[in-house]
Amino acid sequence: AKKMLVSSGRKDVGSDYLTVELNDGKSKKTVQLEGGMSQIPTPERFELNGIIYQLEFGSIRKPIPFEVFCRDFQLDKYPGSESPSSFASELTVVDTKKKYERNVRVFMNNVMDYSGYRFFQSSYELDNPQTPENEEATKLSVNFDWWGTNVTYVGYLLMSIGMLLSLFAPIGRFRDLNQKLEKLNIRKTNLLATVLLFVAFNLQAQDSHNHHDHDGHHHAHDGHNHDQDELQNVEHNHASNPKNKSKAIFRVPSKEHADKLSALLVLDYDGRVVPFHTLSDQILRKIYRDNKYKDLNAVQVVLSMHMYPQYWLEQPLVQVPSAVRERLKLKDYATPLELADEEGNFKWLKDYKIAHQKLESQRNEFDKKLIKLNEKFEVVQGVFTWQYMRIIPRKNDPENKWFLPASAEVLSQDSTATILAFQYLQSIDDAAKTKNFKKADEILASLIKQQRIDGKAVVPTERIVGIEISYNKMNIFKNTYRIYGLVGLLMLILFFIQIFNKRPKEQLKWFSNIRKFFVFALVVFFVYHGVGLGFRWAISGHAPWSNGYEAMVFIAWVTMIAGFAFSRKNPAVLAGTAILASLIIFVSELNLLDPEITPLVPVLKSYWLMIHVAIITGSYGFLGLSFILGFFNLILYTARTRKNGELLTINISEITYISEMTMTVGLFMLTIGTFLGGVWANESWGRYWGWDPKETWALVSVLVYAIILHLRFIPAFNGKFLFNVVSFWGYSAILFTFFGVNFMLVGLHSYAQGEGLGKFPNWLLVTIFVLAIFTTIAAIRNNSYNKALKNE
Repeated sequence: AKKMLVSSGRKDVGSDYLTVELNDGKSKKTVQLEGGMSQIPTPERFELNGIIYQLEFGSIRKPIPFEVFCRDFQLDKYPGSESPSSFASELTVVDTKKKYERNVRVFMNNVMDYSGYRFFQSSYELDNPQTPENEEATKLSVNFDWWGTNVTYVGYLLMSIGMLLSLFAPIGRFRDLNQKLEKLNIRKTNLLATVLLFVAFNLQAQDSHNHHDHDGHHHAHDGHNHDQDELQNVEHNHASNPKNKSKAIFRVPSKEHADKLSALLVLDYDGRVVPFHTLSDQILRKIYRDNKYKDLNAVQVVLSMHMYPQYWLEQPLVQVPSAVRERLKLKDYATPLELADEEGNFKWLKDYKIAHQKLESQRNEFDKKLIKLNEKFEVVQGVFTWQYMRIIPRKNDPENKWFLPASAEVLSQDSTATILAFQYLQSIDDAAKTKNFKKADEILASLIKQQRIDGKAVVPTERIVGIEISYNKMNIFKNTYRIYGLVGLLMLILFFIQIFNKRPKEQLKWFSNIRKFFVFALVVFFVYHGVGLGFRWAISGHAPWSNGYEAMVFIAWVTMIAGFAFSRKNPAVLAGTAILASLIIFVSELNLLDPEITPLVPVLKSYWLMIHVAIITGSYGFLGLSFILGFFNLILYTARTRKNGELLTINISEITYISEMTMTVGLFMLTIGTFLGGVWANESWGRYWGWDPKETWALVSVLVYAIILHLRFIPAFNGKFLFNVVSFWGYSAILFTFFGVNFMLVGLHSYAQGEGLGKFPNWLLVTIFVLAIFTTIAAIRNNSYNKALKNE
């Protein structure tokens, strides 16, 4: 038997070793060095032929001309828990030569700069044997690149400005494409006037058929609503007959009383006074990933969880990320009891602590999802222990603190709000038994009134509270993206139909009226979208583009403005813009499903990061429009014959030019977004690029579309058909960058919705095969048409 080093088979487990063979011409010696990237190396000293050597494998040691003293390392934990939540270092810079001293607090995305050096909070160690008495140790990354950073940022800025100016240059590809479109419109108008003289009667019959189909579409839509009603009935029956027949007491307030309870004010952990409706909505979305549990709304569920925790301990309330289900032997939804050990702590606390203290870039998918699961567990524990019910403002408090009803700070004052709170809690329990909420309604109204008296310095007005509750219930942006997507898709279909069914003037007017209706619908929901932004402005008290979610929603609104401004150029523009806006809001809604409402001070999310995500996501929309137009053109190539060839060829050219224009904008946005990602990474971690899967595939996408746009300079590859094929298939790089990396690969950026599936779905293979056959058919049809054209 012997001891030897073996591969762990994983990059995130074990240590890195470098095997070195030293040869001085006389003798050889093999040495194994422990260390690696970002590691302080362990020196290996040895003697060979009378000479002493020292080898190290790791980061180069470089002295700094000043001292950094760690006054304190702070590892915050959840209230009443042993689970770490965030960490920070209290540092002091001491420069004896310059007689300078400064205290700085360093944490994630909050760096310390001094004398050209930049210090980043990267990770920490607990019970470090290298420190006295096994103390906690903080790990700082250090960067020394003032000139390089600023030169790089200026280069990014100049390239971005150059990209934007190229869109408006008087002599440039973008302007050239625009002029070609104007010429094609004139030619198409003249050709249509000739064609319509011969096909009027036949197209009249087709129009009647299409009108019949349009009525059928509305019938199908009514059927969808009926199915939705049936689904709601099924859910209601399921709620009234729960499988889990617990003997614990379970009562909920009526929906009518819950509507009144929604206006009760609570101080959340971000320091904002919010209605109880907002708090409840966020809590249930966080733990259950929905704002309803069976047929109960969020206010009913969260109040009941406070009042009757024994019942809710046994309910499958906590959504379990798929990446941890198999390893932890959990189902899709777990009960709080299944997540707790005998002492009431998180059952996998040891694994959680190990995952939490790792560098973010070194956390695998299991680590990240385990951290998410612990957050949900802590939120549930916080509800059961009343940590979120800070409903009692202390009168004349200079710090405007709010407290729990049973807090010593307010009990000692014998405050009116505290008395009312206890009376209300007793009345709500009695009302739930008798189903008579009249007394509870009266006490609740008195409590809300007293809150406004005691906390008048910070409470929002009744009007603002009403707006926030309405905003929560209306789901404005979710409704908006659905309408944008639906109307945009219908407008594209209408555009496609018009290409194949050229009508006499009176019939063309019918199509025009339908399009006007769609445009009107987009205008209405554009205003509705703006109302949502106005609500956020009123609720938050500042312009609605101060964080990532608001920035994305605002960008979608501005995108619609651009679509309306250029909608006259081509009917496909507004349709594509609506689809783009829908995609942007859709992605932001995915973020909203998992809001940060936990009692921790979360690892701060950089505003630069969210701008970077918003711009790159917007580029996906523009490139997606190019993908859709490429797909449409392949259909036109397939349908083109000698009879309709001239007209379809004009439309193919027109759509190709529009596709190239949108692709250009998309590539510029993707490139600029990637630059901003590098800026964010450098500001947060001191490095621009880490070859993370998402970073790598973003670069692949930039290169793919840069190649596509430059194919026109290669004589053998400058045809319109090839451009449409590659614009269609090129979007696969974007799809893999966004979905493939998030769902299949493990990396720093798989946070979006990444579940670490690790396998290629069969349905996707079938889809790729079908689209490949479709592309082949389009190529065969295009070649046949070109040969027929040459033979004439």
